[in-house]
Amino acid sequence: MDAAGDGEWGIALRCGVFDAVDPSRMRLFAGCGIVAGSDPDSELAESDAKFVPMRDALTAN
Repeated sequence: MDAAGDGEWGIALRCGVFDAVDPSRMRLFAGCGIVAGSDPDSELAESDAKFVPMRDALTAN
């Protein structure tokens, strides 16, 4: 970000981190863009939905 407040931002809304002790385990993270008009229940539902593809990919046989 420059002195005028201009800039480009990138955020990770979905990610995972392998457990250092047990690499067969992974902690998943998902988030949303919460603003003043956000509905908490809708934001929670959106976060839960973001876990589905990651969870499914890790549990596929």
